[in-house]
Amino acid sequence: TKQEPRSLNIKNLRQSNASSSISITRSIYPSLLFDKSNWASIRHRLLFTHKVPQNSMDTINIYKQTSAPNETPAFVNEKLTEFGSALDAIDVEKRAGYLMAERKCPHICSDAFKLIFLRCEVFHVERAVERWVKYWNKRVEVFGEEKAFLPMTLDGAMKDDTEAVQMNYLQVANGADPAGRAILIFDHTKESGEVSSDSLLRVVWFKVHAALLNQESAQKRGVVVFVRCLDRLSDWRPSLSKDIVQAGRGILPVRFAGMHFMNPPKFLSLIMSFIKPLLGKKLRHRFYTHSGTKGEILESLSMFGLGTDDMLPVHFGGKLAFV
Repeated sequence: TKQEPRSLNIKNLRQSNASSSISITRSIYPSLLFDKSNWASIRHRLLFTHKVPQNSMDTINIYKQTSAPNETPAFVNEKLTEFGSALDAIDVEKRAGYLMAERKCPHICSDAFKLIFLRCEVFHVERAVERWVKYWNKRVEVFGEEKAFLPMTLDGAMKDDTEAVQMNYLQVANGADPAGRAILIFDHTKESGEVSSDSLLRVVWFKVHAALLNQESAQKRGVVVFVRCLDRLSDWRPSLSKDIVQAGRGILPVRFAGMHFMNPPKFLSLIMSFIKPLLGKKLRHRFYTHSGTKGEILESLSMFGLGTDDMLPVHFGGKLAFV
């Protein structure tokens, strides 16, 4: 019998109902033997495996995202006009990065680019403008004034980060998930190298832009991310993790639908205890773990429309290629 992934909130596990908690856990993971050596693994799964919607075939809204509105030309033009008015009303000092961009790269500050921010915030104008302002201020900080206003290309803003790009720290798949979301893969094992965290952060910016600019459906429905976890806790870079989370949460114009951690190590719980407080309420509940044999992993991923060889990254024995 096929079993669907489930989740339990560890906060709700009380001593008073410990026996029922054990019963529930046994029904989900019948192969586990309940000795002391397994409790760390059980607790890990309770913390990081989240329940998916009962209608597992609904790949459009499997991650319970806010639905995007119908984009008629009149609606889009109206929202872009509101965007401009709201942007003009912001204090000049707060939008300093954008004002520099408007002077140095007006072609990048186009309505088409602003539309990506509106789509990210499901056309909530105030939030989209706030993200736009933060984006340009942070882009100047991350890339420096010399490169911040260059195109987000290998010979533009990334011209000094070729080595970091070639490490494949973050990659974009050639295809999309069944709902049109872009598929990315984070390979955190690359953090063990000598490339600077600043350079790896720029790679994240570069690849997220590539995913969004190449697929309009990704602008509307977001991205899903496979995560190849660290081999050793000692390789983890907390400051880099913090910068990436902050960029994804309120700066880069991307909707993170779900994060799929593949064969996570037990020490992932330590990393997540650091990261989760930095996340918003929605993102905090979009982390999923998948462990076991290839067949078991595909079965688990099938709840998200990712349970085929064509949807499984080559890193984990599938056929999905990345660039």
